[in-house]
Amino acid sequence: MRRDGQDPRTEANAALYALLSGAEGCGTAARSARLAHDDELAEFLCRVQGEIVDEAGRLLAQRTAE
Repeated sequence: MRRDGQDPRTEANAALYALLSGAEGCGTAARSARLAHDDELAEFLCRVQGEIVDEAGRLLAQRTAE
């Protein structure tokens, strides 16, 4: 436990949840990019969203099983 009372593991899990929450916005941004005919940005946002959701979900599942 750190001096400020924060458990590093809890902070790490909170960061993963924040990443997942932020990844939700990538879908909206990707749709906006497609409407603006910016397919490169739309593809990037979709790819990154998928990677974040997959990896953060995997890490959270692993940590909650421990």
